[in-house]
Amino acid sequence: MRKQRWTAVWALSTVLLALLGACATPITHPVKMGYSGHSGLAVEQPVAVGIQAFRDQRTEGDRYVIGYRQIGRGERERYVASPDDMARSVTRMAGELIRQKGGTPDVLKGWDYSPEQMLALSDAFDVFVGGDIQQLRCDAEKRLMHTRMVMELEMVVYVGKVREGIVHRRPVRMRSERVAATFGPRELERFLNDMVSEALETGCRDIP
Repeated sequence: MRKQRWTAVWALSTVLLALLGACATPITHPVKMGYSGHSGLAVEQPVAVGIQAFRDQRTEGDRYVIGYRQIGRGERERYVASPDDMARSVTRMAGELIRQKGGTPDVLKGWDYSPEQMLALSDAFDVFVGGDIQQLRCDAEKRLMHTRMVMELEMVVYVGKVREGIVHRRPVRMRSERVAATFGPRELERFLNDMVSEALETGCRDIP
């Protein structure tokens, strides 16, 4: 009887430990975002570019989340944008891109991406830029000798040309895989920044 009792206790303890491991809060690592591309030669005459804050269309709880790394036995690590959330980070990167291209970026507010409102707000800017982040996620998995990373990004970049009176809507979809022998925030940082920089370059390809 005693043996059966201890067997039941041991089995229950094993189940509880497994549940706790599966439900445990993942270790969180901050990842710094910044423009890492090469935009080419700068223009001779600076162009005033208004940058509307990008909008993150993902769920409220994912506004900082970049992705997760599975490390086995139900455990995982979480990677988050730091110090700003994803939308602010991408907005800042857009400004860094425009500055490297020779433009003069500044804050733009109140644009609804329409040509009409662009023209109503056009006193200070030659070009308008904004965008929506529809998907951005990296899933990584630890294997025997390496970590495999898969990143997917969907973004819409809006570029308004005041002189022409038109707004271009440019969807950008990207998917990329990388394998790293060693893995940590720095490896994910390079992967993330390279992809987001390329997406912004695609959306802002003719600015200024």
